[in-house]
Amino acid sequence: MNMRLLDVKDKDRYREYLQEAAEALRSGEIVAFPTETVYGLGVNAQDEKAVKNLYAVKQRPQEKEFARIICNLEEIDWLLGQVEDPVHQLIERFWPGPLTIVFSGYDKKDIGVRFPDHKVAQDLVRLSGVPVLATSVNISGGPPATSAGEVMATMGGKIRLVLDGGPCRLETPSTVVKISKGSYQILRIGAIPEEAINECLVARATPDKKGHLIIQ
Repeated sequence: MNMRLLDVKDKDRYREYLQEAAEALRSGEIVAFPTETVYGLGVNAQDEKAVKNLYAVKQRPQEKEFARIICNLEEIDWLLGQVEDPVHQLIERFWPGPLTIVFSGYDKKDIGVRFPDHKVAQDLVRLSGVPVLATSVNISGGPPATSAGEVMATMGGKIRLVLDGGPCRLETPSTVVKISKGSYQILRIGAIPEEAINECLVARATPDKKGHLIIQ
């Protein structure tokens, strides 16, 4: 498969390239794009074949869900309805930014949501007009790509389109926090340190028997 590299640092062609990538998403293609943390692979969440292809390219177990990428906070209300107060605290402090929030128990499953602090990622989702699922550019278990060159080396022949936004600013994955019935659990330490998450929430929390923090 021939891979097309679009340099979105070119301001004169930025809109053209983003429109091409958005159309690729709508038509079922996997698109690689930059964020402030690492490069991501995105697909149309409504296209079952595209999602299946993303699992295959990533070599990711089917039981591990992909995160939903959003481009504004209004999408949270549409996606989940009313959320708990602790979530608002996290959102106000860290979004847009390198935090993935996993909401537990919606429609009997967990939903991971990420609002990246990167214009290209936000514009891609907005212009696509479809819900976008995404994951880091790497084979499961391997190091994530933080530049377009690393995307090409990792995904050569597997995807058609890469948006080259230059090196990622933070070059480390997002921190992942799971919110469940008033408790929270840090699933992965990334760009946001554990201390910052705890500072935001732990003053209102006590540990339960499993070590999860219950937010008062």
